[in-house]
Amino acid sequence: MAIKRVGAIALTVAEWIGVVVFVLVLLVVLVVAILLGWVGDPPPDLGTRGQAAAAAVPTVDRKPPKPSAEEAASLFAPVYEVLVSPRCMNCHPDGDRPLSDTGVHAMNVSRTSFNSGLACSTCHAEHNTEFPGGPPGPPGAPHWQLPPEQTPMVFQNRTVTALCKQLRDPAQNGERTLADLLDHVEKDPLVLWGWNPGGDRTPPPISHAAFVTHMRAWVDAGGICPGEKVAPVLGPEAETDTDTGTTGG
Repeated sequence: MAIKRVGAIALTVAEWIGVVVFVLVLLVVLVVAILLGWVGDPPPDLGTRGQAAAAAVPTVDRKPPKPSAEEAASLFAPVYEVLVSPRCMNCHPDGDRPLSDTGVHAMNVSRTSFNSGLACSTCHAEHNTEFPGGPPGPPGAPHWQLPPEQTPMVFQNRTVTALCKQLRDPAQNGERTLADLLDHVEKDPLVLWGWNPGGDRTPPPISHAAFVTHMRAWVDAGGICPGEKVAPVLGPEAETDTDTGTTGG
């Protein structure tokens, strides 16, 4: 009987020890869970990609600031430097005779030559004429020609302000919008020829890509010109100012 009583007491002690151990383990698990800030199962999409996305810093769509009036007014300056270079100005003379790098066009060529039946394409093909071992022949590009007599688009002897106003004026530029002008200087083969003139002809002072970038900035600013605080409203009522001050004014 004594042996049975001792066994029962031992079993009761073992049960209590088990309960105490279980409670201690449960308390440890709860404390660890609280310390880790984790309760229950993690979200199903919180894998490696989910963690990376959650940690990513959200991006902000930042648009470039609009230029000030002073900055916008200076945007045309690099465009002007290209337009008054020989590669552009030679076909935009102040008069009816095209220019050459050494003066006026040879053989007394003028707009009257075209009116008399002698087209520019008579000598100027759609590409430069090169003679191996000899001097370069006539330059060439598609639709080689002077601007129309009605809208001659004179670059020669124009100040930066006068040329800026002339270029944006539909009455003087062939009814082109600013977007049309940008497309023209970006894609027209005759314009592109200026950066591949052949022979020993000097290209414009900046690359074509840089020229288009400056032109686009000027267009985006509304075609503002030096001396103006805001861009004008362009359209049928656009100005027809033909100020012909000396170059560089």
